[in-house]
Amino acid sequence: MALAQKLRIEHILHDLPSLMDGTIEGAQRTASIVDGLKRFSAADGGMRETVDINAIIERAIHWVRTGMKLEFDVELLPCPGSVVPGNAGQLLQVLMNLIQNAYDAASAQAGILPMLRIRVTRESDAMVIALHDNGPGIAPEALSSIFEPFFTTKPVGKGTGLGLSISYGIIERHGGTLMAHNHPQGGAEFVLRLPVAASST
Repeated sequence: MALAQKLRIEHILHDLPSLMDGTIEGAQRTASIVDGLKRFSAADGGMRETVDINAIIERAIHWVRTGMKLEFDVELLPCPGSVVPGNAGQLLQVLMNLIQNAYDAASAQAGILPMLRIRVTRESDAMVIALHDNGPGIAPEALSSIFEPFFTTKPVGKGTGLGLSISYGIIERHGGTLMAHNHPQGGAEFVLRLPVAASST
């Protein structure tokens, strides 16, 4: 009895229902925030056009590397005739996020110049964009959760954990896929597949 009083167990049990209600309410609010952000990112999803994916990548590189004044070595290996049906603004958002993430991962290693190699290739009826960085790679336990909302490997205050989740949803709505794995030569590689434009098939 004395131990229970010392640990204030009765007080905790008395407050438990309100604590549980607060936790449930917080989870519901979080789900609402995520849903709202996803809807916001897709607000102009109906505006589709034929997009030159090489040009979108070049613009994304410019905004991340020069717009944010980063020491970042980025190599682009384009593929001629890389046109896809989609929303240019949303695809730019995805690629900027992937490029920024590559920089953040690689720059976490002291004494190493962050590098990113972006290769665009054609596979049957899809355009494939592979982004390979020279960072430490993705921890095996994180691979299955990396596209989940609020999951982040960045330090507290450095990331929201929403960028990859939103990017995944955007690519999915474009009829494509976004995957991640560790490259055999080291670092992480994100692979984005998008269906080609009808005129290119």
